Formats: sequence, C-alpha cells, structure tokens
Amino acid sequence: MSPESRVRTWWQARSRGERVLLALVLAHLAIKLVVYLQIAQGQLVGDESSYVNGGKALSNMLRDAVTFTGPDWAEVERNVVSSGWFMPGMAMLLTPLYLVVPDADIAVLRGYLGIVTSLVFLATVLRVYRSLGVVYAGALLVLPGLVPVWAAFSMAAWGDLFAGILVVLLIVELVELSRVLRRGEAPTLAQGARLGLVAIAVVYFRSSAALLVAGLGVVALVAAIALLRGAERRRAVVSAGLGALTFVGLLVPWSLAASSSLGGTVMTTTSVPTVLANTFGDRSQVCFGPCDPGSTAWFSPLRYSRETARATGLSEMDVAEQMSAYARRDVTASSYASDVLDNLDAYVRHPERFYSYLRPDTDPDRPHDAVVDVVTRGMVWGAFAIGAALLVGVVRRRREDQVVSVLLTLSLGALLTQPFVHIAGPRYWTTAAPVLGLAAALLLGQLLLRRTPVDTPEIAVGERDRALGTWLTRVQVLLACGTVLVVIGIMALASAG
Repeated sequence: MSPESRVRTWWQARSRGERVLLALVLAHLAIKLVVYLQIAQGQLVGDESSYVNGGKALSNMLRDAVTFTGPDWAEVERNVVSSGWFMPGMAMLLTPLYLVVPDADIAVLRGYLGIVTSLVFLATVLRVYRSLGVVYAGALLVLPGLVPVWAAFSMAAWGDLFAGILVVLLIVELVELSRVLRRGEAPTLAQGARLGLVAIAVVYFRSSAALLVAGLGVVALVAAIALLRGAERRRAVVSAGLGALTFVGLLVPWSLAASSSLGGTVMTTTSVPTVLANTFGDRSQVCFGPCDPGSTAWFSPLRYSRETARATGLSEMDVAEQMSAYARRDVTASSYASDVLDNLDAYVRHPERFYSYLRPDTDPDRPHDAVVDVVTRGMVWGAFAIGAALLVGVVRRRREDQVVSVLLTLSLGALLTQPFVHIAGPRYWTTAAPVLGLAAALLLGQLLLRRTPVDTPEIAVGERDRALGTWLTRVQVLLACGTVLVVIGIMALASAG
C-alpha cells in the first residue's frame, strides 16, 4: 500500500470530530507560522529581558557544573533572583535554548518558544480530548488556539501564557479526581503528587496564580473529606498531604534563594508593595515624594528602596512596604473602586495591543495588522462575554458539567482578581484565555443538552451523588451572587466619588 493510500485509509477511519480537531491543529500551526514571520526580527519587550538574562545565567551555571567549574552564584543572584519580582519558571524554560545556543538571537528565541508552547499546548489539548471529549478539545483549539495575538504571545518570553496552559492541565487533573471521589475511592499517591507538581509549575510561571492554586486545592481537599468515609478518607488526606509536600518542597529552593539574597522572607515575589503603590496610590509620592527622573515607575522605586535600605540597615522589602503605605495614605474606598474599574477596562479593551510591540521597530503598519486587530478583538471580547455568562450562570444538568462549572468559575474568578490588586493591561488576558475556551465548550454543551428530553447517563450513583448535585448547585448560586454583589459594590463605590 502506498503512503498516500495509508494516509487516506487512516483519515477515513477517523471520526468526524477527530477530523475537525486535526484541521484545527493545522490551522493553529499555520497561524503561528504566519505570526512568527511577522515578529521574528522584533525586539525584547519589557520584562522579557529579565527572563532572558535569567535563562542565560542558569545555562551558564549548568555549563559550569558539567565542566566541574565553580558556578558563578553572583550571576545567578543578579539575573535570576534579581529584585525578586519574577518567578524563575520562564528563565528555566529558556535554559535549554541558551545551553545549546548561547548566542541565540531574537528569531531563534521566538522560534524556540513557539515550538515549545505548541508542543505543550497540543499535549494539553490531547489530554483534554481524552478526559473531557472532542467539544472541549475543539473549543480550546479555537480559543485561544486560533487567536493571532495569542500565537504571538506564545513566542514571547513572558510566563503568563504558559501558566494559562498549565491551569487547564490542573483543571483536568481535578475533574479526573472528582470522578474518583464520586466512586467513593481515594486518589492515589501518584495523583496527589501530580496535582502538587502541576500546581507549583503554574506558580513558577505566574506568581499571582497562587490564589487560584490555593483555592482549587482547598476545594479538592474539602470535597475529598465530604465524599469519603473511613479508610478511604484517610488515604485521601495522605494523598493531599503528598501533593502539598510536593508543592512546598519545590517552592522552598526559590523561596530560600530569594530570601537570602534580599534579606527578608520571600514566598514567591516581592513586587506587591510597589505594585499597590503604583496602582492605587499617588505615583508622585512613591519615594516619599517624587522618584528620580529618567527611569520607569518600577525601577526608580526599586533603586530608591535599595539605597535607603543600605543607609538605614533595613531590608529593601521593608523599605518598599513603607514607601507603598506612604503613597497610599490618601486612598479611599471610592478611589480604590475607580482604579479597579480602570484596571478592568485596561484588562479587556485592547487585547491586540502588544502585537505592535513585538513587531520590528522598522516595520510600518500594514493591512494585515488590521485583520489581526479585528480577529483578536472579536474572539477575545467574545470570550470575555462567555466568561461573564459563566460567572453568573448555574449549571444543573449532568453532574460532571456541574463540577467543571465550579472549577472554571473559581479559576476565572481567581484570575480576575488581578485588577483588584495590580495594574492591568492587554498582556494578562492570555492567562485566562484557555479557561475561557473551556467555558465556551461547557456552555455549548449545556445548550445542546437542552435539546434532549433527559440527562445523558453518567456514572451509576445513588443518594450521595444526588446530594452532591444539590451542593454543587448551591455553590454555583453562591458564586454567581458573589460576582453580582462585587460588581454592584465596585460600581456603587466608584460612582460615590
């Protein structure tokens, strides 16, 4: 049989859903190739330089270890820990590139990240397909897989997008865990360790996702304790303990290194005080008055806190806390609410904006940019509309859909806390995009179920599972009410000013 005949036979043996998924995979790869050709000769933007320097420092450390040369810890401290603003996940992802190609240019960097993110993304899609089905996998390939600017971000050295992909893996792990619990069984030790591993990977790429990880972890533990009895419950607690130990054990090396370097206790990152000052305080008072001109709103306060720390004997983190409190001394509930609304607007309004930053400076505006802008805006704004429906909606049909609804609502809600504590911008939607893709699949599935007279049969369960359905409905109602109250409260406070 000729190769063409084999391919034709294989293709004909696939289901219609599998054919659609394969077509979407090819479309995703085609979009990434086109986008790569547009941004390959661009420049590093913002925080990318820090991540690249960290990757180079870690590759040098590994190269020294292989050659039995003493590692340059000062270089690692300077470029990996640095100011403690960035978790080292992206630097670690870049380490193999700079280990093999120490002088890799921007085009090689973009190509490497494009390949790695596509491999991880498609592996995640496959996992979703096997666990949740073709509709969820297809939705993920469309959103974010076919969003042009998401493709561009997948070749940029920020951790936001990669963390979003890992969040999907975490959600899938928890869905599979829910099936085990509904059967009255405890998760295995391997499942517990895997949950901890995925959770810490998320935090290593996006420190602000720690709230999401902690929330989902608490929900999983409470569900295990509530649904299991006797020996199974004890085994579940042990499994959860192993997951927590895995998470903490892999966080400790970074925490110790950052704490030792910066002279204070660092759990994840140290940027919170400066972020709060710049987001909600008076920027002209961040350095107990105006900061030195000639630098950004981020690095001037950092330099000031370091110089003050050397002069006073305090740690730079303590000084940053004092600076932040001083800049925020006039913050009111109304001013805070107004800033939150401004952040939400910045989070959503221009999802396409970073595309122009990633292109070469010498590249003039061309017609294709208008297409990228329109397609990205349409898809991302549509995704946020779906997210709004998820946050205020209640799923009642099919127990597993209820589980997925709760997990997605908690995940999206945790990610959307950023405008409440941090300056938002058109970079951060990339973390939420995969969650919104799954939300689209969930809502589509609910619309299709309405056309059927009865629920699709699931796992054979009894009173316990029906009681679980009641509680899942109540949790969704509580989350929806909480969302509405937060929105009303923020708008009322902002208008009161």
